[in-house]
Amino acid sequence: MQIISISGLDGSGKSTQIQLLQEYFESDAKKVFYFHAVGFSIANKLNRRDAINRVSTDTPKNSSNALQCVSTRDVVKASWTKIQLRKLALCIDIFRFKSLIKKLEKDNYDYILTDRYFYDMIVNIAYLSKKDYIPFFFSQITIPDYKFYLSVNPDNIMDRDNPPSQGLAYLQDKKELFGKYKSDFDLKEIDGNREKEIIFNEIKTLIL
Repeated sequence: MQIISISGLDGSGKSTQIQLLQEYFESDAKKVFYFHAVGFSIANKLNRRDAINRVSTDTPKNSSNALQCVSTRDVVKASWTKIQLRKLALCIDIFRFKSLIKKLEKDNYDYILTDRYFYDMIVNIAYLSKKDYIPFFFSQITIPDYKFYLSVNPDNIMDRDNPPSQGLAYLQDKKELFGKYKSDFDLKEIDGNREKEIIFNEIKTLIL
């Protein structure tokens, strides 16, 4: 089973390329698992469960579970406590992912396609912390067989339909961080300012 990850800014086209890869592999009768680091996060799962409970049972908002106080969505600022909780959630998620891999291998999956990866979560934490961040458990991250960074000009993203609500300055700061971290993560940079079909053909050529 191979793991293919695509990292990058909000609105850079990661989901589009993952979808194209999934359609391509499935057309060849391959078994594909779609993975999204944010959706997978233990913090998001607890947040969703807490929200459902509040609606159905009118549970007070001050949940007793600490991780329910943090979301892994891309935000522009967070308190010190919430940043630390993101770090804790990231550590837990990295080990949960190892268990997921074992399950998928047992179920004979051919590919895991990841829309964002733990690298993106590290960049988010660095952005919120306003300082460099490499977790002490970095070596525990499962290394994808292919890991791409879809590099797109923030101005181009803001000109697209439904640009990220965080705005241009947010995208510019995040792009600078990706530029700093891409060598640490050993990401293969792909020019995402082109037509999606051209980008897809380049990615497909690199992995086949």
